Amino acid sequence: MSLLFPSRTEERATYRIPNEFLLRGDGKRIHVNADSAMRQDAVWGCVTRISQDLAQLPPDAFYRVGGTKREVSPTPQIIAAPSVNAKPLDWRYQVLASWLTAGNAWGLVTQTDRTMEFAQRIELLSPSDVRVDQTSGRTRYYVNNVEHDLWPLGDLWHEPAYTMPGHTLGLSPIAYHAASIGIGLTAQRYGADFLEAGGPTALVQPEGQLDEPQAIKLKNRLMNLTRGTREPLVLPASTKYTPIQINPAESQFLDTMRYSSEQIIGRVYLEDPADYGLSLGGKGITYANRVDADLARFKRRQFWVTKLQSVLTDLLPGPQFVKLNTNAALMMTPKERHEVHALRLKSEATFVNEVRDIEDEPRFDDPKFDQPGIPDLLKPSAPVTGETQ
Repeated sequence: MSLLFPSRTEERATYRIPNEFLLRGDGKRIHVNADSAMRQDAVWGCVTRISQDLAQLPPDAFYRVGGTKREVSPTPQIIAAPSVNAKPLDWRYQVLASWLTAGNAWGLVTQTDRTMEFAQRIELLSPSDVRVDQTSGRTRYYVNNVEHDLWPLGDLWHEPAYTMPGHTLGLSPIAYHAASIGIGLTAQRYGADFLEAGGPTALVQPEGQLDEPQAIKLKNRLMNLTRGTREPLVLPASTKYTPIQINPAESQFLDTMRYSSEQIIGRVYLEDPADYGLSLGGKGITYANRVDADLARFKRRQFWVTKLQSVLTDLLPGPQFVKLNTNAALMMTPKERHEVHALRLKSEATFVNEVRDIEDEPRFDDPKFDQPGIPDLLKPSAPVTGETQ
């Protein structure tokens, strides 16, 4: 060890959320970690919506023969049934949710192919169950305090997100934005305490001095009259009734909650706050139609689409690769959808029976409908010109 370059004794994984505590006004502390962060509405909304939307994109496996792309049949098991404990949709959702909260996805390889080179089943782990230690330049991985080697040398599968040069672990959005998330949690907790604890709603000032039994009797009578009834309140002229208004400064937690949510949605997860009922800085984007809005949304998420495709491709052998069918997420009206079909048929980019498959309609038996373009028998007859002899 030198004075200029001391050895690192230990480095904890970034997904192990550090002890981020934010001091509340009442002296209590809020601990920001992956679990508590999900209690913040904006974090929950972004993580679940991004994970749900992308997990629903059907993954298709292909290989190329020359310049032709052909679909792999049958579908590889790591795509069709990657886990015993989770359905394929849920498995992809959990991988995305791990990236969006912990910055790392972890799993144990429980089944391989005959060559033992490619994983066929991976049971995903909670990032909090994994610990990474670096001592004297060696990296060790522990799952529930049991050491494992990384795949393919061992059974521990790891895919990071938000990686930085020189780091094998992904950065945790929760850990790196704990302050912004903590502000939202603090405002949420303050609002709940404010509404739960409440306070006096009115001040009653009778003429003359009342002893304690008389004051309690008057208060109970007023409470019975004003609770759950719309009847008018009649008081002696000598009694003054003044409603207590909420101090505007005390209700600013609503603005704080809104600001925190806008920052998390727009700055941390790079989503459009308008999709979540908010607007970043009071400004929103208006799209011409729903298709444009869908395209803009998936353009913002293109990194995650490419990332998931790359991870699934790495799990397949040789020239096989995975493409997510992003067209499945585009929402179009029936008129718009059939206009697209007509354009693709006209340009011979598809065939009639493929269109009917997409529309869940029975195929035509005639083989002409399996040829690109529009069959001659469906084309309108050419107009007759000139006089008939």
